[in-house]
Amino acid sequence: MSPRWKLITVVFLLIALGGGLAIYKVKSLGVPFWKGQQVNEWQVEARVSFLATGEKVKARLSLPSSAVEQKSGQEAGSLGYHYNVEKNLGEYTAVWSADNREDSQALYFRVRFPEGVRSGGEPEPGEVQSSDADTPNLTGSLGEAANNIVNRAKGISSDPDSLFISLFDQIKIGESSQEFVLVKRHYEKEFKRNATMTMGIDLLAMAGVPARLAYGVKLDEETGSQAPLPLVEYYDGAYWKVRDPAEPAAVLDGRSIFVWHRGGGPLLDVTGGENSRVAFTVVKDRIPLARMTDLSDSPLMVSTILGLPVAERAAFRYIVLIPLGAFVVVLMRNIVGVPTLGTFMPVLLALALLEIPLLRGLLMFAIIVATGLWFRFLLSRLNLLVVPRVAACVVIVTLLMIMMTVVGYRMGMSGGVQITLFPMIILAWTIERMSLIWEEEGKRSAITQVGGSLIVSVLAYLFMRVPQIQYWAFYFPELLLVLLAGILIIGRYTGYRISELIRFKTFADA
Repeated sequence: MSPRWKLITVVFLLIALGGGLAIYKVKSLGVPFWKGQQVNEWQVEARVSFLATGEKVKARLSLPSSAVEQKSGQEAGSLGYHYNVEKNLGEYTAVWSADNREDSQALYFRVRFPEGVRSGGEPEPGEVQSSDADTPNLTGSLGEAANNIVNRAKGISSDPDSLFISLFDQIKIGESSQEFVLVKRHYEKEFKRNATMTMGIDLLAMAGVPARLAYGVKLDEETGSQAPLPLVEYYDGAYWKVRDPAEPAAVLDGRSIFVWHRGGGPLLDVTGGENSRVAFTVVKDRIPLARMTDLSDSPLMVSTILGLPVAERAAFRYIVLIPLGAFVVVLMRNIVGVPTLGTFMPVLLALALLEIPLLRGLLMFAIIVATGLWFRFLLSRLNLLVVPRVAACVVIVTLLMIMMTVVGYRMGMSGGVQITLFPMIILAWTIERMSLIWEEEGKRSAITQVGGSLIVSVLAYLFMRVPQIQYWAFYFPELLLVLLAGILIIGRYTGYRISELIRFKTFADA
């Protein structure tokens, strides 16, 4: 068989396999093919990790009542553990137990709920327990200062809600009065974690408003793995209410924060293990729960990414976009004829631009490359070998990133911190490669290739950020086989490129 027919056969098989799996998902499993048919639902995964000490292990994780009571969209990952859910006074707790466990352990609990529904922090009728009514034991000048702060806040407050807002507004803006500074320093010394949160809860208790710690989860896919968000639950005389101290005047509505734990008590308690922690990962599922179940149970393993734990699935949100960027690079280089510095640099730059505003990202890239190129020419005078020279470029790029991040932060540009998303090694390699082209082929060729790389990166970025393309890449990854078939076809193209047709147009006219 000739190479041409081998290529045709491989391309046909790839299209048939990728397209066939996609059609099977749509026709047999009912997965929506178009993004407009999606059903947005949040899936929140709690990952409990600890180091088992070889004894009997029991892990207890507080669960959100609003999610448990709906009796759907729940799943616990507890391989080798006995698992059950306990209910006590309206509060739910997941309990895992096992014997003779050693080394690192990981347990999972996942809940799923529609977008825009209850936050879990709605006011709940209840009573004050004895532990909630305890007031802090602050004596001497410290107690007098705390009382003065509370009295001033009560003087401008008409109810527990306005008192909460008044106290936490002072904490948020960093009140500079001598009394406030004295109390704040005490709590920062006594409580390393959640010092200001504990301070606000104690001041509310001194004002006659029982309060306790609660925990929530930010409904943001971009955050990745996140620690529990500390919240405050307080009693207004009839209802227990939950608010975010970072935004004391805002009411939780379920669009940005989901309340996971309330009612006092620990969020996580582990016996038989040490260094325990819980981390949350949030993803937005765009297909119904019944379809997700069908995918997971499918004998053809067509669930692929969707069958993984949420923490692993979140990492693939960008990984599945890399082949799309590579396809754009192949198309622009082999069909259009745009010169670039390799294949991976434009793709990785496009990925970085997905996290940074486009103009700001391009400006940062230009500054780093231009400054790094200047330092590279200085290094060339030292007659270094290739590996030490590239390593020196990595150090220089790192220092440039640190400097730009610090300067941006001082200027109030929080986006400057995102500069670290740029692939450091790729930037160092770009500087090294550009300097060599500059020396061997001239500055025009070097600038042309870097400019072409930027153009291709922007086009790849625009292609990868199309919502429908992202939906297909994540929920129909088998279509990447069709994309592979397209790349193979382009790889055999040896004709004129579009840029060459324009370049040699004068010959055609002659």
